Amino acid sequence: MLMNDIAAIKMPKWGLSMEEGTIVTWRKKPGDAIRKGEDLVDIETAKITNVWESPAEGTLRRLVAGEGETSPVGALIAVVADASVPESEIDAFVADFQSRFSPGEADADDANAPRLEMIEAGGRVLRIGRAGAGADDPVVLLHGYSGDLTNWMFCMGALAVRGPVLAIDLPGHGGSTKDVGDGSLASLARAALEAMDGAGVEGAHLVGHSLGAAVAARIAIDHPEKVRSLTLIAPAYMPGGMLAEDFLTGIAEGRRARNLKPWLEMLVADPSALSKGMVDDMVKMKRLDGVEEALCMLRDRMIAGDDARTLQSDLARIGRALVIASKADRIVGMPDEALLPVGLRVVWIDGVGHMPHLEKPDEVNALILEEIGRPTGCAAKS
Repeated sequence: MLMNDIAAIKMPKWGLSMEEGTIVTWRKKPGDAIRKGEDLVDIETAKITNVWESPAEGTLRRLVAGEGETSPVGALIAVVADASVPESEIDAFVADFQSRFSPGEADADDANAPRLEMIEAGGRVLRIGRAGAGADDPVVLLHGYSGDLTNWMFCMGALAVRGPVLAIDLPGHGGSTKDVGDGSLASLARAALEAMDGAGVEGAHLVGHSLGAAVAARIAIDHPEKVRSLTLIAPAYMPGGMLAEDFLTGIAEGRRARNLKPWLEMLVADPSALSKGMVDDMVKMKRLDGVEEALCMLRDRMIAGDDARTLQSDLARIGRALVIASKADRIVGMPDEALLPVGLRVVWIDGVGHMPHLEKPDEVNALILEEIGRPTGCAAKS
């Protein structure tokens, strides 16, 4: 990124589908000193607005993209350099970058860039996303109810720095088959295991969100040989928690943006952070054949409570897990630490709702990597 001590600040790529981003607020102005990793700019994506930390250290010399401007992934949005670098060199650097830049080629040489593929597993066609490389056991990401693998847009790249990452669209969601069978937790866990087998994953660091966290916990209980570590983000079915039935029904039965938006706003602490694109994506998904039926089946199964009761009775068989939770979660509520088995460690994230991996991804990614790095595995107890 450096050329003659000048650093290019580029529009980041968060997730598999991000092609462009919009500058919302610059947190620094030209002439300000910047430390690497310091909050630099708020960027609106197709789902949510997130802060981008500076990848470089020095003085902010030039804002190439102003607030309100939309730029493709990889485009030059700012320039950082030492205060001693002449303005003429900054001008030449910007002109050279712009003459060479070609939208769509930003990830051509990035081994960690996410990529999509379809696999057949257990008689199902499932969509998966891959990022990173290496021989280490991969991180496997499981999204929640009505979500898909793009919910991990701020996590995949950060986790891929460590090694391989695999995100799975559960049945009934995203690009996967819309057949959810009986909608049970066991059925979803079986589909996730089949996707892992189809992708050549023998063991994984499982990370699940909401319903996907319950799926991950079920896998850890029933197939501990597959799980190296377990992280549960805003998990459903935890003791002391709850389930927002109105949210499940609103998402399952809503078809228009005006019907769906109020329910989607329940997911986050700051509704203004949600972008129009997230609502539009949900509307598009709801128009796909079989989606409404799948979500209604899953909703009914979740409300019935049988899977929750069984999972809670089995939680003590999990040797160790990290639970990331919010005290402002309006979808699954707060797990009661006093009722959780001793091996489940709870970390509370302030200022977030039900989507901490979208609202404060840096904190969540750091916690996931810390849990992965702990020496003792999470093998289930007999």
